[in-house]
Order: sequence, then structure tokens, then C-alpha cells
Amino acid sequence: MIHADVLRRQDVDERVIQSLEGNVEFRQGETSIFCDIARQFITENKYALIGHVRIYDVGQTLLADTVVIYEAERKQVASGHVVSIADQDTTFADRITYFDAEDKLISEGHVRIVKPDDMTELTAGVAVYQRNDNYGKVWDSPVWIQFDSLGAEVTRIIADTLEMFRKENRTLASGNVKITQPTVMATCGEAEFWRDDEKIVLLYDPHVEQTNQRIAGDTLQLYLEDSRLRKVIVRGEAVAVSDADSLQKGRWENKLTGQLMVFYFSEQKLHKVVIENQATSLYHVIEGEEYKGANEVSGDRIVIEFENGKARKVVVQSDPDVARGKFLPPN
Repeated sequence: MIHADVLRRQDVDERVIQSLEGNVEFRQGETSIFCDIARQFITENKYALIGHVRIYDVGQTLLADTVVIYEAERKQVASGHVVSIADQDTTFADRITYFDAEDKLISEGHVRIVKPDDMTELTAGVAVYQRNDNYGKVWDSPVWIQFDSLGAEVTRIIADTLEMFRKENRTLASGNVKITQPTVMATCGEAEFWRDDEKIVLLYDPHVEQTNQRIAGDTLQLYLEDSRLRKVIVRGEAVAVSDADSLQKGRWENKLTGQLMVFYFSEQKLHKVVIENQATSLYHVIEGEEYKGANEVSGDRIVIEFENGKARKVVVQSDPDVARGKFLPPN
């Protein structure tokens, strides 16, 4: 002990309580502790730090209204306006429990984890972090947000559960997954995020909407560049639908199908699509305000190049007996 204004000792219901009160300061090794009141429950092998608690350790700071230390259980519980500041992130919560034996942290109640270097913020009801395994899991309405250098939101992820595997720099989102960017929205049952490769894999009924394009398949892979959509690969029962006339949504729909599709984007706009294996394309032709009909083609491989949202060039590659093409005039 470094300082305290008052020392008290009490016997209450067979409990022996020793209290330090007023400007309490401890130091143990490289750890410094400050609080208003420190109570030792001698018969229970328990300590309570109360009021403006501040614990400073190497690379770690803990602020709270109260911290209770259970020596026998090797457990510490911080509650009330808890702030845990580490080298890479800061965690805010109503309560944080640390288990020494497992080297595990459980944060509960209005959890918010901010990582300034990554420009990310994670909120949830509960967050568990296993330090030895570099593994984290959050649930109870988790929301993960990434910002750009100006503080504008770039990506938002909502799911039932988020799991973080820090050794692999991988995040797994499970259950009612929704991913939004300024011009993209994706939904699925499960999504894997590989931070180093800027790759997102969507599974279980995945759908992506990008401006006027709606994409679905068995598996979708999204490739980003500086957090912006660069490429989408769709595998298995791939379908892409878009409105031929943006002023008359749902009246005429362009449709692409195949077993494999690759969408290439530039400046957040679609500029090329490659369709392979049972490839088909139905594209409606509208000149000005007049509907001219539709081009329907099929083959082994179809390549479509776009300019300003319109198909500029269509190339069908296939054996002569397999390739098909016809023009469907308006009824």
C-alpha cells in the first residue's frame, strides 16, 4: 500500500472486513491501483475496490466503478462504466469478468470494442475473448462497422453471432447475416471474412444487390480492394437479374444464368460479366423510350461487356451445335 486516508476493521455477522478509505493507492510490481475505498473480506478471501477505480499495468489500463477480486476462484469482476484500454483496442461495457486460469475475458452489457488502427467498431450484448487462442466470439445483436480515414462508414456487418480468429485474421458471421456498403448489400446464412486477402465467402442462400444488379447462387465470393467491391464469383446455380429500364422497375428484367459467373467492377460499377457452363443471357433492348424486344443467347461461355450500365458487347463461345441465339420481338 502507498496511501490511504483512513484504515478501518469491522466484524460483521462473523465476517471480518478491513477497509482503506480515501485516496487509496496500491502498487504491486508494475501494477498501480487507485480507488476511493478498498475492502478486504478476510474470511472470504475477497477484495473489493470501490469508486473511481483505476488499474494501470504494462500495456493495459482498466477503469470502473467497482472491481471485485475473488482470489480462490482466480477471478476479477469489473462493473459500472467499465473501460479496458489495451495496445490495439479499447473495450467499453457494463461489466467485464477476467478468469486467470483460462486467460479469458467476458464483456457484458452495451459492449463496444474500438480498434483505431483498423478503423473498426464492434458492438454487442456479450463478447468473449480467449487470449491464449487469440479467439473471440460476440453475440446478442452484434454489429461490426469499418470506417474510412475520414470517418465515413465503409462496411457494416450484422449477424446472430460473430467469431474472430486472430491468428488467421479471419472472421466468421453466422445466422441472418447482412453486409452493407454504400452501393452493395449482401445477405446469407453464413459469411467468412479473410482480412489479409480482402475476401468474403457467402454461404447458405447468399444474395448480393449492387445498384441495379441482383445476384444469387450456391456460393458467392466477394473480392474487395481498399474495402470497395472489385469482383464477385458465383458458383452453382448462378443467377443475375437486373431491370432493363430503371424507370419501370420489374417490367422487363435482364437475366443471366449459369453454373459459374464472374462479375468485374470498376469504380463500383459493373464493367464485365463472364458466364460459364450452361450459360444463358436474356437481354432486353430499349432505345429511348421504345421497347424493341429481347436478345436471348446460350452457350458454353458468354462474355458481356458493359458501358454506363448498358451491355456494349456480347461474345458467345461454344461448339456450333451448342450455341443458340434468337431475337424476341415485342408482343
